[in-house]
Amino acid sequence: MNRLRIAGLGLVLVLFLSACGEERAEVAGTYDEAAETAKGTTVNFYLWGGDEGINRYLDEYVAPRLASSHDIELNRVPMDTAEFVRQLSLDKQADRERGTIDLMWINGDNFRNAAEADLLTGGLLERIPNASLLNETAQATDAGTPTDGLEVAWGNVQFVLHYDADHVKNPPETFEQLIRWTEENPGRFTYPEVTDFTGNAFIRHLLYAEYGESLRDMETIPEAFWDELAAWSPNLWKQGETYPKSLAQLDQLYANGDVWMTMGFNERRAEAEVNADVFPDSTRALVLDHSIASTHFLAVPFNAPNPNGAIVVINELLAPEVQLMKQQDTYWGDGTSLDLEKLDEGDREAFLSLDAGRTYPDPERLSERQVPDYGPNVIDLVREGWTRVAR
Repeated sequence: MNRLRIAGLGLVLVLFLSACGEERAEVAGTYDEAAETAKGTTVNFYLWGGDEGINRYLDEYVAPRLASSHDIELNRVPMDTAEFVRQLSLDKQADRERGTIDLMWINGDNFRNAAEADLLTGGLLERIPNASLLNETAQATDAGTPTDGLEVAWGNVQFVLHYDADHVKNPPETFEQLIRWTEENPGRFTYPEVTDFTGNAFIRHLLYAEYGESLRDMETIPEAFWDELAAWSPNLWKQGETYPKSLAQLDQLYANGDVWMTMGFNERRAEAEVNADVFPDSTRALVLDHSIASTHFLAVPFNAPNPNGAIVVINELLAPEVQLMKQQDTYWGDGTSLDLEKLDEGDREAFLSLDAGRTYPDPERLSERQVPDYGPNVIDLVREGWTRVAR
C-alpha cells in the first residue's frame, strides 16, 4: 500500500516537473516573423462572452478574415475576466511556462492586478504595425494605471443609460433626478451588483455626482454615501433585496419589461438589440450629468503558447476596416480606439459618415459630459463599501 502511494506520488511529481519544465514560447522580434510563425496555428482568445453582438462580430467577421488572410484559426473562449486572470496567477505560482491562453480582453482593476503580478507579455506596441494608428490618450492609461506596452487599446466607449420611451415620458436629466424618478416609479429601475464591471461603474457615477473630483483625494468613501444608497434601495426592483448578477441579466429584465432602464459602457450598443427585436423599438439613450469614458484593451499572457498568433490577431483587430465594422450596429457598435486624424482620408470619412441610430445619444452632449474614471482604488472601495447596501 505504501509502495503504491509512493509510486503514485512519484508519477504526479514527474508530471508536475514536466509541465513546469516546458519552455516559454518565444516571441518573434518583428511582425513579419510573427506572421510567418503563426501560419496554420490556433489562437485561443479568452474574453467575456455575454454579448451576442460581440460574439457574432468575432465568429462571423473576424474569424473568417483571419483564416483567409493569415491561415489562423480564432478560438473564442467565453469566460469572466477575473477567472482567467486567476488562472494565470495559478500558472505563475506553479512556474507553468506554457499555459492555455494566447490572447485576452482586459481592462480596469483586472489589468492592474495582472500587471502587478507580472502576468503579461510586454513590448507589444513596437511589434504591432497598426498600433501606430492608436489614439495616444486612450492607449496611455487604463482606468488610471499606465499601460506600459502590456496591453493594446481595442475600443473606446462612454457610459450611458437606455430607457423605454413608451414608459418613461419625462426622463431624468441628472443622477439626482434619477433617484427621485425611482420614488415615483418604484421597482422599475435597478443596476448590477458591484462585482460586475457595469454595476461598479454605475456607483462611481453616483460618487461623482456627490463628490466630483474631491473623491480622488479621499482615502475612503464617506459612510454617509452608503447610508443614502441603502435608503434608496427599497425603491428599486425587488425592493433592493437582490440585484442582477451581471449586465446581461439587467438587459434581460429590460427586454422583458420588468425594468424600464438599462445601462452600460458603449453608447451605441442598444441599436443592435432593437434591430434584433430584443429591446423595445421605443429604446432611447439617456446621458445624465456626467459620463465616464472607458477604454478596453487586448493583452498577451506571460505564458501564451502562441504569442505570435496573438500579435497577428491584435494587428488585424486594429485595422481601420475591422474597427469600422466593430463600430457599426450590425454587430457590436463599439467605439474605435484609433485616432481618426492618423487615418487616410477614405478611412476617416468612413468613420465620420456612420449613420446615426435611433438609440444613439447626441454626440455633442456626450462629449461635453465626459469625465475620467477614478481609477482602480475606487473600484475596490466600492466593492468593500457596497456590502452595507446589499445585506
